[in-house]
Amino acid sequence: MTAIEMKMSLLQEVMDLNDDEQLIKKALSSIRRLKEKAWAKEVDMDAYVEPTKEQILADIREGLKDLKDLREGKDVGHKFMDAREWLKTLD
Repeated sequence: MTAIEMKMSLLQEVMDLNDDEQLIKKALSSIRRLKEKAWAKEVDMDAYVEPTKEQILADIREGLKDLKDLREGKDVGHKFMDAREWLKTLD
């Protein structure tokens, strides 16, 4: 069963709750709780450290230097990919 099919099945189950307000509230609460748990597992906010202004500027400088080197014909490794190559990776 694909994700879309599962979503449709979930929606159908919710639609079949027959206007029972208490049951709908419980279902909504359960879904939100499951969603929050899944989000917490995917993104551990304590592990994320926001980059400083200096780090961002250093990354930009490095990228611009790599572009300059590429235009001058210097070897920059596999940092850049042709747009057609990139599109093929999406298949």
